[in-house]
Amino acid sequence: MPKPEKQFERDFYRLMDPYPVIETPRLRLRRVFRADVDDLLEATSDPRVSKYEPWGPYDREETVQMLENIIAQLESGLCTEWAVERKEDAKVLGLVHLNKVDFFHRSAEIGYWLSRKCWGRGYATEGVRALTEYAIKTLRMDEIIAVCHPENAASLRVLEKIGMKHQKDLPRYISLRGKTADCLQYHITRWDFM
Repeated sequence: MPKPEKQFERDFYRLMDPYPVIETPRLRLRRVFRADVDDLLEATSDPRVSKYEPWGPYDREETVQMLENIIAQLESGLCTEWAVERKEDAKVLGLVHLNKVDFFHRSAEIGYWLSRKCWGRGYATEGVRALTEYAIKTLRMDEIIAVCHPENAASLRVLEKIGMKHQKDLPRYISLRGKTADCLQYHITRWDFM
């Protein structure tokens, strides 16, 4: 009889094959393709998008390399990255992902970034809520965590809108442009969400 966390891990990857498409009223979260490079470059090359991220801004070559890394993970069955596609025009607005998947504690960290041209329209909230719901209801995660820079007010609002609560402070958590920065950790549990 396998350990519960091993069985959970098997079930997790079984549910990810074929790669799931998650639909909302305005968005489609789907696997990433090489053809998404031009739409993603609009976001990755913008210093305001990467301001609170440990990467970027990226040029075209770096964005292509990022896509190749995601596709390699997809092909190995280990990717948990979705393109956020607007249904009305099939434009990719950015990415949303689950990482740091912990099969023992049934938790994962959610992350996201979107092109500045679509900020302020509720797309981030819609996409993050949809992936959180999918992770809890379908992938059977017990907790979803998010880490955010304390000055990233828009991102903090997204987390609060989907019901996440501040869990703890993370001193000197990430490196931003050669300097360490504090972050805040938010979370929502299966029981909060349901």
